[in-house]
Amino acid sequence: MDVAPLHELFDDRAVKLLARHRDLDPEKFWAETERLVGDLVTTTWSSVGALVEMSAAGVTKASTLAMLCDELGITAEEVVAFGDMPNDLPMLEWAGTSYAMANGHPSVVELAHRRAPSNDEDGVAAVLEELFDL
Repeated sequence: MDVAPLHELFDDRAVKLLARHRDLDPEKFWAETERLVGDLVTTTWSSVGALVEMSAAGVTKASTLAMLCDELGITAEEVVAFGDMPNDLPMLEWAGTSYAMANGHPSVVELAHRRAPSNDEDGVAAVLEELFDL
């Protein structure tokens, strides 16, 4: 892992910055990172460890999915999205139908419209089989 001043590691080609803390609780680390730089970048986290993801302000799975759907003529109401961690929240909120994985983070389970079996149970595949009557 490279460790150096930010200006030596980061240039205009970077699309995401990851920050890790060995000791802090993941949610506390994310909250502190959000407090410090949330007005400059979009922060989120998607792992059980204290690893925070930072991207350009306003760039989320939802913003990218919305842009793609707009190009393809697909409305949010036509989209089914699956998620298990806080980095999925904007996408699940945007999609017309959202599924939280059974083993998902509590914030995801609370937000999603529906529940899918856990990742270990191939939950996405199980729901898609149902949706497509396979």
